[in-house]
Amino acid sequence: MYGSGRSVGKVEGNHSGGSNQSPGRSPRLPRSPRLGHRRTNSSGGSGLGGPGGKTLSMENIQSLNAAYATSSPMYLSDNEVVTSGPDLPKSTMTLGRSGGRVPYSVRTTVMGSSPNISTGAPGSVSTDAIAFGDHHMPSTLASTVPHSLRQARDNTIMDLQTQLKEVLRENELLRKEVDVKESKLSSSMNSIKTFWSPELKKERALRKDEASKIAVWKEQYRVVQEENQHIQMTIQALQDELRIQRDLNQLFQQDSSICPGEPLTAELTEENFQRLHGEHERQAKELFLLRKTLEEMELRIDTQKQTLCARDESIKKLLEMLQSKGLSAKANEEDHERTRRLADAEMHIHHLESLLEQREKEMVLLREDLHRRFEGAPESAKTKALQTVIEMKDSKISSLERGLRDLEDEIQMLKSNGALSTEEREEEMKQMEVYRSHSKFMKNKVEQLKDELAQGEDLKKQAAELQQEVSAIDQVKQNLSRKDTELLGLQTKLETLTNQFSDSKQHIDVLKESLTAKEQRAAILQTEVDALRLRLEEKEATLNKKSKQIQEMSEEKGTLNGEIHDLKDMLDVKERKVNVLQKKIENLQEQLKDKEKQMTSLKERVKSLQTDTSNTDTALTTLEEALAEKERIIERLKEQRDRDEREKSEELDSSRKSSKS
Repeated sequence: MYGSGRSVGKVEGNHSGGSNQSPGRSPRLPRSPRLGHRRTNSSGGSGLGGPGGKTLSMENIQSLNAAYATSSPMYLSDNEVVTSGPDLPKSTMTLGRSGGRVPYSVRTTVMGSSPNISTGAPGSVSTDAIAFGDHHMPSTLASTVPHSLRQARDNTIMDLQTQLKEVLRENELLRKEVDVKESKLSSSMNSIKTFWSPELKKERALRKDEASKIAVWKEQYRVVQEENQHIQMTIQALQDELRIQRDLNQLFQQDSSICPGEPLTAELTEENFQRLHGEHERQAKELFLLRKTLEEMELRIDTQKQTLCARDESIKKLLEMLQSKGLSAKANEEDHERTRRLADAEMHIHHLESLLEQREKEMVLLREDLHRRFEGAPESAKTKALQTVIEMKDSKISSLERGLRDLEDEIQMLKSNGALSTEEREEEMKQMEVYRSHSKFMKNKVEQLKDELAQGEDLKKQAAELQQEVSAIDQVKQNLSRKDTELLGLQTKLETLTNQFSDSKQHIDVLKESLTAKEQRAAILQTEVDALRLRLEEKEATLNKKSKQIQEMSEEKGTLNGEIHDLKDMLDVKERKVNVLQKKIENLQEQLKDKEKQMTSLKERVKSLQTDTSNTDTALTTLEEALAEKERIIERLKEQRDRDEREKSEELDSSRKSSKS
């Protein structure tokens, strides 16, 4: 694309006369006023001068000032001597400035195919990398900075601010959705008590909707992470630009040491960077909190699914037991009530487990706060009060342990009555072991708090926090006492159920005696029983078929999920390719804009140089050739942009077709 760009950078030797020209220069094109003009009032190419450079007459200076007025506002005077800096290499240029200073109107990437236009010194800095401010620059150089670059800098800062506002707005929406989901989960936890009601299908549909919404949240979280990475990349680019600007300012200060007495202008950009950095950190914290909330929601949903599956299995087993025993309809209803009460007891146990987890989290937060506030503090005279409070907490924890032991005893009684299955017993044993581990963990944390609170000073704050903890523990104790009463009620209900079961057995014995008395009816009943057995076998066969169908459907579902995941990955890859192509198109558009600006500046220079002497005709021809070359490059860039847009459209169509298929 840039193959036609040529540059000539021949080194001059001590600013010798006009006869020692480089072979790449045109024979009659004069130099820029920055490098010294090679002609005097009478002669066009062979003037005499000292080793420091050439001086010009007032007429030539005025004509050249009029010709180069569009490029920069700096001109030569009668006594100005142009020399290159001692620490920068020299370069031969027919337009622009010397190798020591880089103008904003000259791009160092491509300057056309004209042999009279050089790309600048090797040590010069590309002006494309300068995006912010002209602070620490001399006033003469500060005036050369166009206002469009400052506007571009302000526009980039405003864009970053708008992006941050949008991300914050999305975070607030996600928080609101999480709150709504928590409220729905709490309502669903309350509605689980009525699990055997006709609302079971509705609750399952709600769970499916919640799972789909959680997937949508994960996708939104991934998008927010990508935006965060993009913002980090932009901030890093801004830091690099600031560093480049500081280096340029140092170079300009070195140049300004040659011309003292010029005021310096400075603009503050570090404040904006610090503000953006602070907003970025705050956004990262909010994203971390959102991720934690999402993980907690997923854990809660998994626990609910596990409890529901265990309950379904226990219910199926109880129904099979009842069918095998051949109980009456009334006994079936009573067994249903008993299983419902057992499910309620399981829900109470899970609720207690969640309360213990909350208490554990609160203790962790309290320990971190105390460690942060009272680290390295001297011992106070009122630590005894804190120790008494800790002892109160220990007593409350022991009361909680006693409540857990009571629960264990009641569960063992239920096991002895035969109301629980083997799997439920194992689950309850695991839960009780978890409760014991939680209690031990709470004891260890309380001991750690004892060691840390011995170094505290601010007793009022500690007392307030500990009072809050005591109130929370009281609430937990009240909940445990309430659960104890509920479990006692359930125990009494189980006893009544056992009595009713024994009564039903006696009733069955009476029925058997009556059946022995009625032999004729027994045969009919036997035939009916055979028919019922056949029906049961048919039902079992249908159930087996349905179970096989369910397994096949689950396998198909897994394969479909894998295909969907692959399609999503393909869509992500296509989107990334589209983004890359968009960035390429934007870069090409920016290059086109830069080339158009260079064309306008070159056209203005050509118009201004038409009023000059006949020696500038050769320069005009070379400039026109350069403009033609630039127009060719622009046409090539436009063609490349069209090709990129076509490729982008084709890739979008292909991605859409693949997603539809």
